[in-house]
Amino acid sequence: MKVIIPTALRKHTDGQNHLSVTATTVDDALKQVVTAHPELRSSLFDDRDQLVSFINVFVNDRNIRDLENEATPLTESDEILLVPAIAGG
Repeated sequence: MKVIIPTALRKHTDGQNHLSVTATTVDDALKQVVTAHPELRSSLFDDRDQLVSFINVFVNDRNIRDLENEATPLTESDEILLVPAIAGG
């Protein structure tokens, strides 16, 4: 499956706009991403290894918070999109 990396996080993936992983859950997919690119860990997980609240994760255009959170099951054809919250004024 494809994990789409937003522009703001590409500095941690050597400029790659997506990564390919094989996973059964969102948690597994994200753990594979940070294993391959450890510098992403602090952008995705807190010090308790929980997904940070300012990153929204979508599977096929559905927010995982509306599904089963990090336990959301995945299939080979799924696409994961990481969306960091943007603050401004």
